[in-house]
Amino acid sequence: MNSKLIRTIFLALAFGFLVLWVLEFRRAGLFESYWLLLLCIICFLLFQFTRLKAAALAKGAGQPEAVSKKSGAASAGAASAGSAVGSRQSAFHSKPGKKPKK
Repeated sequence: MNSKLIRTIFLALAFGFLVLWVLEFRRAGLFESYWLLLLCIICFLLFQFTRLKAAALAKGAGQPEAVSKKSGAASAGAASAGSAVGSRQSAFHSKPGKKPKK
């Protein structure tokens, strides 16, 4: 199945169990409604797991393209943009108010 569909189902189940838990908690108390809270937490954790797993797969599949795009941009004469970024990074990391220790 599609990972977006699975994530949507897990999220909908989690919110549904949360609503049911609130209603059951008001009616019967925590002891009798604890199982609904556990199901809600399980669905949220499964949602988070599938979201992070999909992001890791996308990052792993997209990384070789990003490397080739960076090397292609540098060889195409984009060195001036890289030097501007480099100076910005060095300005960001330097602390003008503090003196270096000797």
